[in-house]
Formats: sequence, structure tokens, C-alpha cells
Amino acid sequence: MIGTAIHRCESPVDPAAVRRSVLGMLHRTKAGHLGTSMSMIEMLIAMYSTVDIAKIRRKANDRSRIIVSKGHGAAAVYGVMHHYGLISAEDLATYHTDGSLLTGHVSHMVPCVEHSTGALGHGLAVGAGCGLALRRRGMGDAAVLVLMGDGEVQEGSVWESLMFIRHHSLTNVVALIDNNRISSITQTDKVIDMNPLASRFQGFGFAVHEVDGHDVAAITVAIRESLAGKEPGVVICQTVKGKDVPFAEGQPIWHYRTLTDDLYNDAIRHLEQRGS
Repeated sequence: MIGTAIHRCESPVDPAAVRRSVLGMLHRTKAGHLGTSMSMIEMLIAMYSTVDIAKIRRKANDRSRIIVSKGHGAAAVYGVMHHYGLISAEDLATYHTDGSLLTGHVSHMVPCVEHSTGALGHGLAVGAGCGLALRRRGMGDAAVLVLMGDGEVQEGSVWESLMFIRHHSLTNVVALIDNNRISSITQTDKVIDMNPLASRFQGFGFAVHEVDGHDVAAITVAIRESLAGKEPGVVICQTVKGKDVPFAEGQPIWHYRTLTDDLYNDAIRHLEQRGS
């Protein structure tokens, strides 16, 4: 059973603190997906700092929905949720262990998680449905924020969802793209070249914001501008896979590789040397 966290943050949390938590989770259990977890931390912080956490905690009908479509970044999701008071330290310590609800892919069995994801290409469709339902129930002010990977954007279901969102003018739905340019164990453009990515979204009638994906303030502004716009918005976040873990930055193998004791200590030491 997931316990109730005892604190709540009202402002963006420290990305380095989240990184330390996530590194500890991955090291304890020898879990993978370090690279993608590190690339999306600032995006998640911006998303959670934009919405009403109290409404999410009590499952209010008019709460904003945060959907993480690239669910293999579960360690980052649960780490950020912990720092926002949605998961206790005791439960976070069970990540990826036998019997824990905190599995290696995001699960709606965890309180305050909206949807189970990991099979890519599904999150935006769920977000589109949430956005339409909220509007029809008179709750259109509630945001639906969907985090997706750049490799995931190659999925056909994503573009069907974009057409649906544009057709219904669902300006309460914002797609955020973790554009780390690595898909699994190779460069994304070697699988299918989606460049120029912004032009593709613009061609579907979306207002596109391109930001530094490790700048929480810039992402937050882009989310708010998207929600206030007359057209549905997409925020392309330029990120680094493995961000702030020097031996993992931009290295495709860290989609799968696990942390040894020495590498874990090196990663923590780097964060400390940066004064984080």
C-alpha cells in the first residue's frame, strides 16, 4: 500500500535533489533507463509545478491530468512525485523491488498516477480523451499535460491523436516532447528522421514552443502560454539523455546499462562538485 507523503512543495523543486533520489533508486535495484530518466526531470518538475497538487492528491474531478506516455522513465516520475509530496520516502525505497507497486514502467496502480504507460504511442490519445471529457463537463480550465519521447513521435497513433486534438480545438491539452535525439540504443533520426520536428507539428495546426528542456522556468512559461493560446500547443524540449551524469550523457547504451557502485559514486560526486 502506498503511504501518504507528509510534505508538499509549492514551487519547483531542485532538479539535482531529484537526480540524487533517482540515482539512488536505480543503484539500489540495478534498474535500467537511467538515460531517459535524467533527460525528463526538469520537464516533470515544470509540469507538476504548473498544476494544483492538492487537487491531484484528493482526486478532485476537476484536477489537472499529468500523463507520462514514455512510461519507462518511471524512476524520474516517482522521484519527482516524491519531491512534490505525492509518494513517501518509505514507498520510494521499494522502487523496482518484488511486490512493490513502483515498477519499472509507470502504473496507475500508484495513487496520483493517471494512466499506465510504457507501450509507446498511447499517452496522447488518453490525454485527448481527458481533454475533451473535461471540457464537456465544464472543467475545461483543468490542464492535461502529456510527456512523450521523440522516438515515440514516430508512432502513427500520435498523429491520429494530434488530428483529434486540433479538430476539437483542445487547447487544454499540451504535448511536451523529450527531444533527447536518442531512441533506445541509437540516434532517433537513424530510425526515422522526423526533422524538422517543429514544422511537422505546425503543419497539423499546432502552436509550437521550442525550449531548453533543462530550464524549468522556460518550460513552465511554454506550458502556460500553450494553455492560454487560441491553438493547441506542443512544447519541444531540447534535452540531453543522461543529463548531469557525465559518463551517460548522450550515450545510447545507458538506456539499458545499470549502475555499479563505482559509477554511482562517480555520479553523486559530480553533482556534489557542481554544488548541487
